[in-house]
Amino acid sequence: MKISEFVKQVNTTKDAVRHYEELDLLRPSWKNDVRYYSPKDVGDFHAIKEMQSVGFSLKDVQAIFNLKRTDGCGSEKLIQGFLDSLDKELEAVVKAEEELQQKKSKITNMILELKQL
Repeated sequence: MKISEFVKQVNTTKDAVRHYEELDLLRPSWKNDVRYYSPKDVGDFHAIKEMQSVGFSLKDVQAIFNLKRTDGCGSEKLIQGFLDSLDKELEAVVKAEEELQQKKSKITNMILELKQL
């Protein structure tokens, strides 16, 4: 499919697709100076968005895609790299959650103190 069909199917913009191509995350085939996207490209796009939705940076996604391309999709190295990235992201989420809980507690205490005045 051409880029116009691809952006409709994955609900994005041409600029986003081209940016992912520049980062070597998407690799469409070329025929007569026209990009063609396959179902694999659609899957890769969704994988990128899924990883971003849990907090991965595009640099993290690039590293994972590079492992996938060099070692294969089901390789132990890829899976371990992905698990390590997920562990780091989970640690960041837990830390942020703790900070939010502390902030919530302070705000709640301030509200209670002000209501007693």
